Amino acid sequence: MKNDNILLIDKLSENKTLFVRDGAEKTFIICLIDKKDQNDHRLSVIIKGKNAKVQILGLIIGQGKQKINLFTLQDHLVQNSVSDLLVKSVLFDSSKFYYEGLIKIEKNAQKSNAYQKNQNLLMSANAWADSRPKLEILANDVRCTHGVTIGKIDPEVLYYLKTRGLSEKQAEHLIIEGFFKDILDRIPDQKIVDHLTKKISKTVVKLLEIKN
Repeated sequence: MKNDNILLIDKLSENKTLFVRDGAEKTFIICLIDKKDQNDHRLSVIIKGKNAKVQILGLIIGQGKQKINLFTLQDHLVQNSVSDLLVKSVLFDSSKFYYEGLIKIEKNAQKSNAYQKNQNLLMSANAWADSRPKLEILANDVRCTHGVTIGKIDPEVLYYLKTRGLSEKQAEHLIIEGFFKDILDRIPDQKIVDHLTKKISKTVVKLLEIKN
């Protein structure tokens, strides 16, 4: 599954800084779906090159009493670059996810485009998410947007799927797959997509206690 333009990060055991140079098109994927706590780790993406395009994608599943703290930095140093971050979490049991993301546009980074979105799906009344997007813009000709959602499964959607013959657990599984799909659709390598799809499905089936 080696691809020089894609980096898959499946644990954050230390702070990581990644540099993007002229004309590069990079996809960085954060996939945290095991039981281990992930505390106070930072992913910094430093965009040093013009006409660079970066995707930062996050697929997170929390379970048990797990605590996940994720900090990201999108730092645009020069003009005409694009960064697009989309992080999604599905939180079971009493798991907790804290996310803080900073978009920083330096004064020489005119005509930069930067996006940041974090969406969180709570599968339990005891699950918890806190999301804090931040902007630090030192240039005046840029485009930056950010957004956050935190919520539970829409009961009307769940009811609709159950009326189509699915059990509640099967319906929840389908909804979670759909929730992650737009991230998986952005990954430009089908082998990596297939690997992550199977890994996520196996984890969700186990957490929902779906029997074959």
